Parts: sequence; structure tokens; C-alpha cells
Amino acid sequence: MPGLKNMNPMGDITFGKAWEDGGPLMWVLAFFSIMALTVMLYLWLTQRKSSFVERNIKRIISAKDPEAEGARIAERVYAAVDWLSDIAAIAPLVGLLGTVLGMFQAFGGIATDVAAGAKPVVLAQGVSQAIVTTIFGLVIAIPSLLMHAIFRRRAARLVAALEEKADEVLG
Repeated sequence: MPGLKNMNPMGDITFGKAWEDGGPLMWVLAFFSIMALTVMLYLWLTQRKSSFVERNIKRIISAKDPEAEGARIAERVYAAVDWLSDIAAIAPLVGLLGTVLGMFQAFGGIATDVAAGAKPVVLAQGVSQAIVTTIFGLVIAIPSLLMHAIFRRRAARLVAALEEKADEVLG
């Protein structure tokens, strides 16, 4: 198809340009991105079956109330995983806030520039912020939600293995 071989859906947009267009909410999205990566790394390191069961079975055996201690351990494991769900829910909302602010800027710019003929560049700047923050919010949310599902299933298997080992040891 002639003419389609040079079409680039992203045009000449660089990360720096996208960051600039996204405005101050990009810092909030960067924070959530770093937080999500940190939680994923933490869960990947702490949710290894052999070390998890060994580390926590000792705590259960030495506890005054082994059942309550097991419940506390399970609650902590699931609470750590839920951070990813929270990030997956909040990041797109921050992106949506950027969308609303970008549209507000775009239409506010048109309203103040009506007398001068409302140039398309005024509209484009606000729409650019709207699109960029939405994209970045989704780019953070989608992997966070995917990893939440993976780590939640892993946590369920770890808690079940710990319960099995505790039943075996405590009789």
C-alpha cells in the first residue's frame, strides 16, 4: 500500500516530549510506576516457596497461638499483594485527571483565543496532555493488575503450603 509504509502512529514524539506534554501529573505517575516496580520486586523476592515456608513455620511453632499467628502471616502476605491492586486502580484515575485538566486547558485556551481566531495549536496542546497522561496511567495500571493476579495466586499457594506444613508439624 503506497503511502502507508512511513506511517508512525506515535509520530515524532519522544519520551521527553511526552513527559513535558503530560505536565505535573507525570511526577505522580512516575511515583506510582516506581512504587509498583518496588512492590513487584519485593513480592518476587519474598514469595519463594522454600524460604517463605521455612521462615514462617518457625514463627507459627514458637507462637502462643499458632492459628492466630498463621492468620497474621496470611494477612500480611495478601496485604502486600493488594498494593498492586491499589496502584492499578489509582494510576488510571490520575491519568483521567490529566485528561480532564488537559481538556480544560484546551477549551479554556480556545475560549480566550476566540477573538484571535482560535488557532488549532491551542487545542492540540491541551489534548496532548490529555492523551499522554491517559496512556501513562494505563501503562502503569495494566502490568500492575496483571502482576497482582499472578502474585495473588502465588500468595494463595504459599499460604496453603504453610497451612499444610503447620498441620503436619503441630499435628
